[in-house]
Formats: sequence, C-alpha cells, structure tokens
Amino acid sequence: MSIQKSFIIYFSTFSIVIAIFISAIYIQTVQTDWYQALFFQQIFLVPVVVFIIVTSIIIGIVCGLVIGYIMKKKLEDVDAHLIELEKGEFNLSKLQPEKLNEISMLYERIQRIQNRMDDQVEASQKLANERADWNEKMKQEILSQERNRLARELHDSVSQQLFAATMLLSAINDNPNPDPVITNKQMKLVEEVINESQSEMRALLLHLRPIQLEGKSLKEGAEELLHELTAKLPLKVTWRIDDVILNKGVEDHLFRIMQESISNTLRHAKAKMLELHLFKLDQFVLLKIIDDGIGFEMGKEKAGSYGLQNIRERAAEIGGTIKMISFPAKGTSIEVKIPILNKG
Repeated sequence: MSIQKSFIIYFSTFSIVIAIFISAIYIQTVQTDWYQALFFQQIFLVPVVVFIIVTSIIIGIVCGLVIGYIMKKKLEDVDAHLIELEKGEFNLSKLQPEKLNEISMLYERIQRIQNRMDDQVEASQKLANERADWNEKMKQEILSQERNRLARELHDSVSQQLFAATMLLSAINDNPNPDPVITNKQMKLVEEVINESQSEMRALLLHLRPIQLEGKSLKEGAEELLHELTAKLPLKVTWRIDDVILNKGVEDHLFRIMQESISNTLRHAKAKMLELHLFKLDQFVLLKIIDDGIGFEMGKEKAGSYGLQNIRERAAEIGGTIKMISFPAKGTSIEVKIPILNKG
C-alpha cells in the first residue's frame, strides 16, 4: 500500500470519528431528537448524516492526498540521498535547509554514516598501501637472506671442493716422477670431487628457480622441473603426479617442498634413483619423495640437519606433517601429508 493511500484511509477514518463525536456532543447539548436531527434535517438538500459522512470522507481524502504527497516527496528525497550514500557521493552541505527537524536529523545521520564510510575507505586504502610496502620490504629481505645463504653455501661447499681439486691437480703436475697407479687414483679422486661440486652447484641453482608456479598448475610445474632434472643430471627420475586442485598458496608451498627435497637429494644423498609421487588420499594430499642414496641413521643428529628444517616449516605453515624414514646405504623416504579443507 502506498503512503498516500495510507494517509487517505487514516485521515478519512479520523474525520468520520471526529464528526460523529462532535455530532453527539451537539445533540446532547441541544437536547434534540437525534434521529430526527440526523435523518430528516437536511444540509444542502441531503440528510445531515449523509452530509457528515461525505464531508468527513472528502476532508480525509484531501488531507491524505496533500500530506501523503508531501511525505512521499520527502521519502523519495531520502531514498535518493541513500542511493548517493551507497555510491559514496552524499554531501550534506549541498542540500537545501530542511524545515522538518526529523528529516533534517535523518540527513545528519546519513552524513555521519557517509563520514564513517569515508574513514573506513581511507583506513582500508592506507592498510593496503602499508601491506604493499611491507610485502616489498619482506620480499627484499628474503632475497637478501637467500643471496647470503647461497653465498655461504657456495663458499663452504663448491668453493672448497674446487680448491681441493685444484690442489690435487697441482700435486699431480708437480710430481717429477709420477707413479701411474697413484696418479690414476688421484685423477679419480679429482673426478669425484668435481662431480660432487657439479651436483652441489646444480642443487644451488635449483634454489634460484622461481618459488611460485607462475601461472602453471602444480602438476605442470612439477613435471617441468622433473623433465629438466632428467635432461641435465645422471639420475634416474620417475614420478606419478595426479592433477590435484588446491589453493594457490598450498600449491606454491608444495612446489617449494619438492624443490627443497630434490635439492637435498642432489647435495647429500649421492643417489642414482629418485621417485616422486603426488596424489590425493581421502581428505589429504600426499607427497612422497624416495631416493636410493647413502641414507643415515635416524637416531643421530644428522637426521635433524639433513636439510629438512625448511621442509618441516613449510609443511607446518599449511597445516601439514612430515614423516621421514632413512637407513644407512638404503636411501631415504620423505612423506608430506597436507589436509584438504572443504569450503562451504
């Protein structure tokens, strides 16, 4: 029901009630016969009772139309300003002065809401800018830490291995009467040192790959990485990777865990075979990496320093767990288990 119809009904009913009330007082005061007065006396050639009812209805209709129209226009103005508020364009200073205090107070409340929304927008933009600055600082800090770490590892591993190979070659060249058997052993040792240096370098280069998948799916990124390994390394690599759909953050973490695990195998395991499996089991994603390298004793400290701390931390960041099994000369198996959260 429209506001004008509501006002017409209200005012017509009110007018009839008032007319009946006044008529009753008049009849009671004059002490006349009410029946005679209402039904037989006439005003403008119609009975008094009909005149009262018709006049009351007309007055109610006119008052309802006028006041209803005024209120309708006021509410339409309020609705228009609420639309401006929704768009963030409401401005109380541009409005004409309002005669009705209630409507004026309503506009003031709308303006306060607009101010509050402006403050929230400003705070959100400020937070977004601060977050962007913070992300950039964190990115630069992480890059700096990664450079320093790679520099230390190059110095501690590759540089020292190459220095040892250089010293061995110098000793061979400086020997005036070389023994063929000893020289052959020394050359094999140099070859082993250089091969180890090459494996170390490849493992370090693996860390320089992009951490994120850069628009690829986890399956695509992992297979590209493994194809690259088989092409460049004397290592037999087999894999089974299911096309599991995960959140981007989880995929990036799993991809980085793969890189870390493969890097550890290249640097420490001296493996000839590497297996990688990624699949979904119930409400979990399982990543298994198995090598046939030198392994180690689980109870010794080396188990904690086998380059797995980063893997544990990355798995924990996405709610996962890691299980590792290793035996000397039997290889190592790493299993990462990540829960899949169902939305909705």
